Amino acid sequence: MGFIKKKFLIVVLSIMGVLLLSFGLASLNGSAENNISPPPKSAEIQMLEKIEVKLVGKYKIGTYSINTHVDNNSKDIDIDVLGSQEYYDSVKHEIKDVVRNLIRSTKFEKYKVNVKKGEIRQMITEEELERNNLLVEIAKKINNELSNAYPNKIDGGVDMRIPPPEDPQELIVEVSTLLDGEKQVDIGKEIERTIYTTLEKKLASNKLLKESTVKIYIYNKNKEKIKTSL
Repeated sequence: MGFIKKKFLIVVLSIMGVLLLSFGLASLNGSAENNISPPPKSAEIQMLEKIEVKLVGKYKIGTYSINTHVDNNSKDIDIDVLGSQEYYDSVKHEIKDVVRNLIRSTKFEKYKVNVKKGEIRQMITEEELERNNLLVEIAKKINNELSNAYPNKIDGGVDMRIPPPEDPQELIVEVSTLLDGEKQVDIGKEIERTIYTTLEKKLASNKLLKESTVKIYIYNKNKEKIKTSL
């Protein structure tokens, strides 16, 4: 996938601090429909929200994400802590205990919890913050669209990666699915097409997209890349 000196992994909500947004469904005249309910939140979104409540504000948290790595089939919850080495050493065990308590008796109970000293500098530039916010916007929109269109076919959230600002701009989107059998290629193409449509029609003003080459990879239930060839 061409890679990348520094990774920012994103699942559902976050890179450098999570942004939580609520989207309502409205009728054409702008008023909410009482008989329409928003789609249920995935387990990943719900867990990230719980992590946000417990950690953000109390600790100096950089990124946090739930990740499934298709190359080695490992599953992790990654928490990056900002600040000095002394601060990191003083809170890392406490943060790990908090997250372990949150995931107990859930589908994430066997996930490995990694609390690391964040690679992000304690002070980030306005350019980096802008890139961060733009990537959060992209990730949230893609996850919402896929959750609505394929509620039983997506295995967790979407992983997104970008290189640091000084490298050629490339946006990599990886989607782990539960697809299997003869129709996986056709459905994989549909998922990839949905992502491209979302990027073109619903994120046309996103500056990061305008400056980036987008690559999309769809994986089946066996963590094998589906040859969508779109």
